[in-house]
Amino acid sequence: MITALNSDFYRIKQTIILCSSSFPFYYGTFAGLMEIKEFNYSANFCEENIWHLCQNQELEGFSKKVLIVSNAKRNCPFKFQKSINGDEVVWWNYHVILLAANSDSAFIYDFDSTLPVPSTAQEYLSRTFEFSINEGVIDSPYFKIIDSVTYLDSFNSDRSHMKDSFGKWLSDPPKWQIIGGGGELPLPELLDFTESSKHQIYSLDEIWSHELS
Repeated sequence: MITALNSDFYRIKQTIILCSSSFPFYYGTFAGLMEIKEFNYSANFCEENIWHLCQNQELEGFSKKVLIVSNAKRNCPFKFQKSINGDEVVWWNYHVILLAANSDSAFIYDFDSTLPVPSTAQEYLSRTFEFSINEGVIDSPYFKIIDSVTYLDSFNSDRSHMKDSFGKWLSDPPKWQIIGGGGELPLPELLDFTESSKHQIYSLDEIWSHELS
């Protein structure tokens, strides 16, 4: 996962790796959502962070769906993202977050957000993509929805997207083992937001109506 400066050049967002005590998990306020005390996190590997989060025992009893966020241009604006430069808007080529819901509420986990983790889905979507709602920006976010069980069973990545043309890491890789060895959900397929995509693609409005209505 890297930030896009423009359509031809990318750079790594310099995110400080945070320990478990660094994220403000609010649980008393949120309809029985338990505090998550331990989790795996590696900067710029959101797809793997969320894969591990799907297994977290504290989220048992919640329906969990992985949201892949990008667009056909791989240039998607997010507000309220951690940025060493203090940027108001961070442009990701893609991002992966978790939607966890029960009969009462729905929540978004985004470890790279400066909003509370978790935030209610309504707060997260309306604030993170506020400009998309109000201004109709060209590079609007689009979404793929993958059930957490499917994601756990089938996701795989060789991490090659985080190496330059000389094989040098663009960001330090996670210390845990590579996920998957030939599963049916390779990362490049999940990041295809063109008309050739094998997965249904949803607009922001469709996410509101499909998941939060």
